Amino acid sequence: MSTELTSASPVATYFAPAGRDQPDELAHKQYLVAAVPLLQRTIDAMSDIVLILNGRRQVVAANRRLLELLECEPEAVMGRRLGELLGCKNAAAGPDGCGTAPDCSLCGAVNAILESQQVDDQVTRECRVSLADPIGAALDLKVSATAVGMDGERFTICVAKDISDQKRLGVLARLFFHDVMNTAGSIQGCTELLRERLPGDSAEDEDLAELAHLAEDLVEEIRAQRDLTYAENGELEPDLRPVATLELLQHLQRTFARHPVARNRTISLGETWVGSIVTDARLLGRVLGNMIKNALEAIPKGQIVTLRCVERGDEVVFSVHNPGVMPDEVQRQVFQRSFSTKSKSGRGIGTHSIKLLGERYLGGKVGFTSDPADGTTFSIGLKKAPSEQAEHR
Repeated sequence: MSTELTSASPVATYFAPAGRDQPDELAHKQYLVAAVPLLQRTIDAMSDIVLILNGRRQVVAANRRLLELLECEPEAVMGRRLGELLGCKNAAAGPDGCGTAPDCSLCGAVNAILESQQVDDQVTRECRVSLADPIGAALDLKVSATAVGMDGERFTICVAKDISDQKRLGVLARLFFHDVMNTAGSIQGCTELLRERLPGDSAEDEDLAELAHLAEDLVEEIRAQRDLTYAENGELEPDLRPVATLELLQHLQRTFARHPVARNRTISLGETWVGSIVTDARLLGRVLGNMIKNALEAIPKGQIVTLRCVERGDEVVFSVHNPGVMPDEVQRQVFQRSFSTKSKSGRGIGTHSIKLLGERYLGGKVGFTSDPADGTTFSIGLKKAPSEQAEHR
């Protein structure tokens, strides 16, 4: 337990220091903050909860968003702490309110505030506030705390963003992908089992082979959507291993040759550097696979999409070429998340995922060229064996 000497008596706590300003001290700090030009109007314009705290984590200013949520006047929040305002059940469990109970050591909000005061900088943490009422309810918040000085006094600007919906959707997404992957995997397994039980020359074997391919495609599509969802949430962890370049391109060539979009079109394997690089084969396959699908969709029947892999120093550049050309307005928007040439409803996920997975998670450099003379080529350059493949967050 820590001990803080207050104007009344020493109070031992389980985590954050105890002690609160006397009314005249609190009023003085409220005055200092209120005297800053445009500060109140600025925080009132923000859609998240904004509090300005004194050195003892007490509110000396709050924005309109908080007052609207609590349906109260500014006087009702002054001198209180964040957990006390939100109704955290731990606020009443400590000897001096919010921050002083045993479970407060696990609170991201309190930790962000205390650390910000220590390092004199901005600190961001996530926290889950268990509410006293109704029982079992909770809030998920992302709290950013920034220490500032003013007229010799120390304050903390605290911004709390409600991410409960985001967290709830994340849980539902994980449950969905888990359950649907199990179902699709079961279909795939049952299909293979049926094929094993039938003679190889039976009339049903060809149909089951096609069903097995469709089941495999379904599983792969679910995995692709799962990876993209996790990637956009910053939750994807690449699995870096040696990957043989020729084997990867040959696998992609075979896989997409039977894709419906490849009907009456050819996928050719051009110049290929034969070697190995350290990367995530699954994610690289996603990137190149989207390049291939886009290229096949962009050309008329009878034309060719060409896959290449060339060595350039300590890098390897994978590319997908088609003889078509993209209009200038398409080129300027091609990597935007919701841009698509196919509809107005925002289907543009493929090229967005190429950029997201290729650069943020594989640490590569994604680019393209498109002109009437040379057609269109999308490419990704990767280090052969990088020490730091990507920044995951």
